[in-house]
Amino acid sequence: MDTVYLLRFFHFIGFIFLGGGLLAVFISEWRGYSATRPVILAEAAFYTAIFYDFMAVPDALLMLITGPLLMWELGYNYFDTPWLTAMWSLFLFEFIEGNTLTRVQFRRTLRVSRAMPEDQPLTEETRREARTFVGRLTHFLDLPLFSVIIYCGVARPDSWLDIGRAIGIAIVMALALMYIVPWLAERSGALPPKVSA
Repeated sequence: MDTVYLLRFFHFIGFIFLGGGLLAVFISEWRGYSATRPVILAEAAFYTAIFYDFMAVPDALLMLITGPLLMWELGYNYFDTPWLTAMWSLFLFEFIEGNTLTRVQFRRTLRVSRAMPEDQPLTEETRREARTFVGRLTHFLDLPLFSVIIYCGVARPDSWLDIGRAIGIAIVMALALMYIVPWLAERSGALPPKVSA
């Protein structure tokens, strides 16, 4: 079998399962936002860690290996085209951010929620203690930035302006999700309504 096809196969497998892992993490975090008890928040954070460690990270490592090998086999340079440069640099950013800020965030949520008494209600203050602003932003940035990486690989935009627009849309989407997801959880009746001071 041709080496290029073999590398492409494993690279695509990595993409598919990485996307599935990020989606599973998103769903488990959604469950955390709809939690009304610390034990449910801790369970959601535990599953976030499982999905991240056993789905997202191994597939990211597979892509980290197959990507440069595929570029070498095809004779690409890291800075040949805007789409290729954007693709690997965004992936590298996501890989580093995911293994630092995002990991610290879900470990913090797990630690704080496990330390709470089981019968303690989850107030806005305890939720803020469990999740920092930066941690929430990096979590909600995962899927939008992953979509930009796919856009670069499929559409292969040759303009930095198009790539910049895509990244801008991803950031706006992440900021919107930061507020929409808790709002939807509250509207669903899973969370107690906020008490105005």
